[in-house]
Amino acid sequence: MVKLLLILACSLLSSCYSFKGQVAGDVKTLAIPTFMNESSEFGLSETVTDQLIRGFQKDGTLRVVSESNADAILVGTLTDAKDEPYTARSGTEITVDEYRFSMVCRIDLVIRETGEVKWTQNFPAWSIYAYGGDLSNRETAVTEATTKLVEDLLNKIVGSW
Repeated sequence: MVKLLLILACSLLSSCYSFKGQVAGDVKTLAIPTFMNESSEFGLSETVTDQLIRGFQKDGTLRVVSESNADAILVGTLTDAKDEPYTARSGTEITVDEYRFSMVCRIDLVIRETGEVKWTQNFPAWSIYAYGGDLSNRETAVTEATTKLVEDLLNKIVGSW
């Protein structure tokens, strides 16, 4: 009886979880051209692209190659990047203590051979930073948001669950 329950539990678990990525078909190689930038944040689209390429290289599920050799192309656009007050305190005047840096990238996964768009999705990412009179905290927040965006995108494409 115990063996039967163990076998049943294992079969249920194996049917619930998939250890394959979300990329359909025979996609084994991926091109990641530099993201377009529709935001006012100079240089951020290049940073996101570079971090994404490193993330895919580190993951190793899909090989990053040139567009002419790729099964699919990841076309990205940085659509928005902004800073907004997050926490403030009031007194004789309102003082902002923390800001929220946020960005959104629109991603299209395109099958190179056919030009078919397999999916399109917006990926938001953000981070909170304390304003300290210089931009060092903001730079850390931009790095954190970029890291989150890359993780979310990798999970979408090559997620293990």
